[in-house]
Amino acid sequence: VVQKFPSLTLTGYNGTGQSGLNDVNYYSWGANGSLTKLAGAHSFKTGADYRIIGVDALQNGNSAGSYTFSGVFTRAGNNAANNNAIADLLLGYPASGTLALPSPFNQYVKYYAWFAQDDWRVNDRLTVNYGVRLEHESGLSEENNQLVVGFDRDAISPLNVTIPADPVAGTPARQVRGGLMFAGQNGNNEHVGDPPAVKMSPRIGAAYSLNDKTVLRGGYGLFWAPWQSGLQSTPGYSQTTTLQQDTLTPITSIDNPFPAGLIPVSGNSLGMLTGTSSAVTFIDQTRDAPRVHQYSVDMQRQLGGDMSIGLTYMGSMGRHLTWGGTGTGAVNINQVDPRFLNLNNVNGVNALTQQVPNPFLGVAGAGSFTTRTTLPRNQLLRPFPQFDNVNMIYSTLGRSKYDAAVISLSKRTTGWWGGRVSYTYSRLWDNQFGQGNYYSSSPGILNNFTADPESEYFDPDAEYGRSLLDSPHKIVASPIIRLPFGEGHRWLTTGLGNALAGGWTVSFVIQMQSGFPMAFTQNTNNTNLLGHGQRPNVVPGAEILVPGSITDRLRENPDDNLYINPSAFTQAAQGTIGNAPRYYDGVYSPWRNTTDMALSKDVSLGGSRRVSVRLDIINVFNNPWYQALGSSAFGNTNFGRVTAQANYSRTMQVTGRFSF
Repeated sequence: VVQKFPSLTLTGYNGTGQSGLNDVNYYSWGANGSLTKLAGAHSFKTGADYRIIGVDALQNGNSAGSYTFSGVFTRAGNNAANNNAIADLLLGYPASGTLALPSPFNQYVKYYAWFAQDDWRVNDRLTVNYGVRLEHESGLSEENNQLVVGFDRDAISPLNVTIPADPVAGTPARQVRGGLMFAGQNGNNEHVGDPPAVKMSPRIGAAYSLNDKTVLRGGYGLFWAPWQSGLQSTPGYSQTTTLQQDTLTPITSIDNPFPAGLIPVSGNSLGMLTGTSSAVTFIDQTRDAPRVHQYSVDMQRQLGGDMSIGLTYMGSMGRHLTWGGTGTGAVNINQVDPRFLNLNNVNGVNALTQQVPNPFLGVAGAGSFTTRTTLPRNQLLRPFPQFDNVNMIYSTLGRSKYDAAVISLSKRTTGWWGGRVSYTYSRLWDNQFGQGNYYSSSPGILNNFTADPESEYFDPDAEYGRSLLDSPHKIVASPIIRLPFGEGHRWLTTGLGNALAGGWTVSFVIQMQSGFPMAFTQNTNNTNLLGHGQRPNVVPGAEILVPGSITDRLRENPDDNLYINPSAFTQAAQGTIGNAPRYYDGVYSPWRNTTDMALSKDVSLGGSRRVSVRLDIINVFNNPWYQALGSSAFGNTNFGRVTAQANYSRTMQVTGRFSF
């Protein structure tokens, strides 16, 4: 327990206190070496690398306690408007509270590598480079095996409970199975995942001069992603005790908020009973190593007037990618089977949420289920009914495909101008559902079982399509203009005119980029499948985008902020799954356009002395970039509305420099 002032939440007032004192130390130790040998037209290089990368941490969380005072015990009458949280605080009657007990962790990954490569100048026109890197990365381990390394779906639970046959659902009686697996226990691994024994990374590239003005280049490489950094929390090694309080008459006061004592940290002592009646998270024990095949080919041609043109194709294929982050990319393997959707209406009764006798009543080790006489039917229809959601993270069943064509025109800065302009057309496809994007929103997963290899619904490509990160068009221009005034130019070459107007350069960075695909969910998940996603229905023929420029409309009327037409959707009825697709062709977030400018002057004071003055203007035309919509959930009051800007408004800065 942390000896600090606790965190207080005071309804109607600012809170106080902060008990989240953490001690997190990231570390990395390594040794490497390389050897290079030049032999004629070859340049050979080989080397090896060893690293241990880890984090030694104690994350206290609310270990000094977190308490809420709402005024519910001191209000006059039944009107909640009369609540005064300060009055409850003075009497010492919290409405709720928790206190967390953490455990220290020392988690680490070991990395080994060897590489060899050769740069071979075949002749004056052709150069080839090729090589290979062999890597081995251990799975995540913990110094004292304080780690969950998977979830055993088949083992009979120590609860020794049988879920009775359900004639309404048509399910037979079944034995409760499943539980968390701890490192080094019962023959389990001492590391997380199933990393490859050897990760081979071949690479090859070539450059060939067709003539003095034209060069061709190409290359291919296979690259592997390292283990995600950051501490992985482990069920059983932290424990939160909840304050018990009555809603009408206080039975607990702040001077002794946990009279029965704090629930101790159980570690792995509870084994498969760890986390019963609550949600648990584990890293997929079959986790592979994500990898990306990258390849490109380009041609560069020198033109007259110090100009050149380039044509490039680049692409990549991602394999064994994670679905997404720890939360958004989680697969809930404990949702209810979609075949039970029809139980939402059985003779006018919602049989899925109907309370039925609780088979865990009085069973030691069943958590909060031990004291409940009934449970909703959908809880007992879960594959592992002794748990809430069972979230499998870092599964590596995602894949992606990226293709891009780039054309660029460059001019070396000679005379009065130079610069570069390029256009990129690209397509990015994947089946990932947990990516993050500041400008758009993730569709989430509609059916967790399609991402679960042990389910009959398993289909990792069920929603393979346009990626949330797909932005097909991008134009970038960066002209540089030397103003034609002053010494060496056409006008104002001497005297005061030269001093004031000479030596000025104006440069721009102009960017225009299309938005990202947009996805929509439903504010109310009425499937009652416990963890199953939900989307709205699409109205046939309705326009999804609101016509006109959102920026123009907002400048004329700040309340005219609808970007998506709510009339294009309807609520999916209870017991059905909405038919909205993952993404919609032609429906993208707003374009992101901006122009930055720099105006600079360089003056010689003789000898090595110089003065430079520079004016930078960021976002010259004050073009806004918009964050993701206020809400992408149909039914929310902010659904389809632009509510926040993502970039800075016009910003200017002036700098001066004297050098000698």
